[in-house]
Amino acid sequence: MSDGSSGADTMVALMHDFSERLSGLAREFDQRATAVAERDHRFDAGPPDAEAVQVALARRVLEQRRVRTRFLPAELFHEPAWDMLLALFVAQHERRVMNVKTLVSYAEAPATTSQRWIDHLHKLGLIERITDMVDRRRIEVQLSESGEGAIRGYLTAIG
Repeated sequence: MSDGSSGADTMVALMHDFSERLSGLAREFDQRATAVAERDHRFDAGPPDAEAVQVALARRVLEQRRVRTRFLPAELFHEPAWDMLLALFVAQHERRVMNVKTLVSYAEAPATTSQRWIDHLHKLGLIERITDMVDRRRIEVQLSESGEGAIRGYLTAIG
């Protein structure tokens, strides 16, 4: 019986490692996409509007949250719902579509935990889930009006 348990433990460890690597790749891809978007915005004429300032602030808050884990244990800062709300705010204002799989990568939590938070955020009316009509397995997620208003209010208060 111990052989089966050891094999299962090894499989779980491998799956956890694979999940962490995929999350890292998703974050790196998003950081590169954000850098390109920021570079493109720098070439726009005129001063930044209030929306651009809030999006930049949301990006900064997300990055600051990631930096903390370089110096302190990650379990001290486990707030997957907050990370997802900030990521959705930035994506929405950059006109990027966020699907459930991508959103889960921002949570830095197990997929099942992230899914539960997505369900809870939906029940609270902070996010909307939209089923892709072509591929019904694919679900896009975006902030609801009240969710966007709440994030804007927060960013205004700290900005």
